Amino acid sequence: MTVHLTINGIEIEAEEKKTILEVARENGIYIPTLCYHSHLRPMASCRLCVVDIEGTAVPKAACTTKISEGMKIHTNSGRVRKMRQQAMELILMHHPLDCPVCDKGGECDLQDLSYEMGIHEQPFRAKRPEFEIQPFCTPLIRQWPERCVVCLRCVSVCKEVVGNAAISLKGTGYGAIITPVAPEMCNSCGECLSVCPVGALTEAVSPVRGRVWQIQRTRTTCGQCGVGCQMEISTYDNLPINVKTDDVLEEPPNKGTLCVRGRFFYDYPVSDDRLTQPKIRKGEEWVSVDWDSAYEDAINHLRETLKDQGPESIGMIVSSRLLNEDLLALVSFARRGLKTPHVDGSYRLDLAPQLDILKAVTGGLNPASLEALKASQVVIVAGGDLDLNAQVVANRIRMAKRDVRNKVVVVNTFKTRLDKIADASLTCHVGTETPVFYGLIREALSDQEGLQKAEGWEDLSKQIEDYTAEAVCEAAHIDPAQFKKAVTLIKGKGEEAISFVVGTDLGRSPEGLQTLKALANLALACRAAGKTIHWIPLTAYANAWGTVMAQEMVPGDDPGLRYGEMIRAIHEGKIRALIVVEEDPLLSLPHSVYVEEALRKLDYLMVVDLFESKTAKMAHLLMPSVSFMEKEGSFINMEGTLKTVSRLMEPIGEAREVARIFRELAGKMKLEWEDPGRVTELYEPWRRRTVEPLKGFYHVAYQPTRAEENSHLFLIPAEFLSNHHYGTDGQHVKAIGMLGNTPEYYMNPEDATRMGIGDGDPVILSTPEGDLTVTPILSEEVNEGHLILRSHYRETGVQGLFPFVLDEETGTPVTGVVRVKLKKS
Repeated sequence: MTVHLTINGIEIEAEEKKTILEVARENGIYIPTLCYHSHLRPMASCRLCVVDIEGTAVPKAACTTKISEGMKIHTNSGRVRKMRQQAMELILMHHPLDCPVCDKGGECDLQDLSYEMGIHEQPFRAKRPEFEIQPFCTPLIRQWPERCVVCLRCVSVCKEVVGNAAISLKGTGYGAIITPVAPEMCNSCGECLSVCPVGALTEAVSPVRGRVWQIQRTRTTCGQCGVGCQMEISTYDNLPINVKTDDVLEEPPNKGTLCVRGRFFYDYPVSDDRLTQPKIRKGEEWVSVDWDSAYEDAINHLRETLKDQGPESIGMIVSSRLLNEDLLALVSFARRGLKTPHVDGSYRLDLAPQLDILKAVTGGLNPASLEALKASQVVIVAGGDLDLNAQVVANRIRMAKRDVRNKVVVVNTFKTRLDKIADASLTCHVGTETPVFYGLIREALSDQEGLQKAEGWEDLSKQIEDYTAEAVCEAAHIDPAQFKKAVTLIKGKGEEAISFVVGTDLGRSPEGLQTLKALANLALACRAAGKTIHWIPLTAYANAWGTVMAQEMVPGDDPGLRYGEMIRAIHEGKIRALIVVEEDPLLSLPHSVYVEEALRKLDYLMVVDLFESKTAKMAHLLMPSVSFMEKEGSFINMEGTLKTVSRLMEPIGEAREVARIFRELAGKMKLEWEDPGRVTELYEPWRRRTVEPLKGFYHVAYQPTRAEENSHLFLIPAEFLSNHHYGTDGQHVKAIGMLGNTPEYYMNPEDATRMGIGDGDPVILSTPEGDLTVTPILSEEVNEGHLILRSHYRETGVQGLFPFVLDEETGTPVTGVVRVKLKKS
């Protein structure tokens, strides 16, 4: 419903539920604010947005006052200006006028408002009571309590968007101060820093500072994960010095929010450990060479391999963090130049299991956008810790729940922060996700006429007939009351929209593809029952979809071997030369001893990377490449949307773009290689392609998980796919060192008692593949029989415990769970 009102004599038509401030901003009418933020509930704490409304005795706060029919508003009357002046003078009562030394100087809301109102001195003075200043929740942010204007933005964003409530207001009146109240809940995302309108919170990572007129800000797409967040990176003298989102607050997919990696892990491109020139191995030593010599070395060895062994003896493994332009050049070089079919990317490790599922559910490669969360009455989150792997998606779920009051169902093998806002929390035993999904179909949807008439219902009804609520809750060890809530929410009242947010953990479990098929059957059953379905697959890699596009738009005659299959083929002597581009198989694949043995068998290993990774240390030729900050092009994010990547700094040393390296190499080898074409020309045809959706439902082959034994637990990594650019043997990101987080292993106290393990006791985790010594943390929130690993973006060595097992259909390595034996160290 719309209403008619007048602001400053301008007649306006607007939606009834909006506030005066929202309507004014939509129509270009200025009203000053300090505490207001478009992503937070209005607080009306600063009183700077007061306006006159005809017929009211006193001015009202524009940020909290709803519009009504016939309302006449004046935003700049004499008494309004006087009230704003007085409010500002009171705000400045204990705020130091230290703008020249404050990091926020030149881009501070309070400074701008003081100038606008002509306030040059502090007419009032008040001294705050002495408080013991605690360290802030995270060492990545420095707090300046004397500069705080108590606008409460930081408190609100931590509670509403991040879901942590790590900070709060202590004291009252002019003695009030923002202080940490639950620092253990802080995940160092920096959302509080991003919304602070003054210099009360400043970044503590970069030692370099600069005024806004001294630095260059460049909008780009984050390269840390698959969300594709929009951001602005500030550079000074070819150094990245901070990340901002002030000017991209309404840009999808992140709407101004970021995770700790996006906001603070920006300095690895200028690490002292960066490779700056090519190197050739001579015996046990590296010898630095020029690019011509590096190309000559590559050409000689590749030609020799082609001549003696044929093109199928060469493999290429590429990173799905590369730009589309890089990936197209690499796939073309391999398939059209070398004529080898063996080229695959790291998307194989997490996105690959969902490709056919997505086609079946959507009729194409059409993942839903995060905007679908607000259009859904129910959001089902299945698998993984979103706040660890894709915090921005978790933030968007919390924001959607706050704004539209939708319902959230979480299905996972361990508790996460999203469980705190979940309307139904189904924390199940490892390997029982399929019974949970099938139980939901049986209890919530099997009586729906639309489903009963759907093609394939007869087979599906037989698959789910044994999964009663009682049987599922007993098998999965979940709370019957929570399961009943989930059933009620999914059943709904008819034609609701349901979003499925699918974590990478599901596809990496031993029965990963079957579990995903069971979840897909739940989605397909919902659709058959008349509901709208949105499928949102997560990925750990910035350009997983770009890798899929490159492989599909530069097809080969033979599908070739997949990532892990190439390692097996090396052991079998079928692959003799391997090209690895910004990927680290020794960190990404299970059974690292097996992988290392394979790499040692190669006649030739050529690595292109930013750093001397574990795999690079074994190379015969090492070429330096550039980060996403040093080149321009595009990613395709988790929504399937093309996102621009901008160059914001010059390449370090002699490092070159990957696309350039392989174009030049192809030219020098005189390969019959053709340019695949421009990304923009390939993207649209690729994205528009459709396939025949699945008719009926999947038939799922479910195998119950083997029960744990007395001395065994199921080890579940909450994050396995670490980015080796953060550092393996050393650290390339300053923030990680500042956080000081070591890998954390959580187990249930009952398991510890049963095994005679005390809190703080080191234990040895053993599998047939290797041993690892850890110190578990006891937690009641962990299911019995489980050992949960939270790695905090560091290498853990846990990959050495996993057997080298690949899913037969998708080629995805099994890294989601492994049975480990525990014994005291």
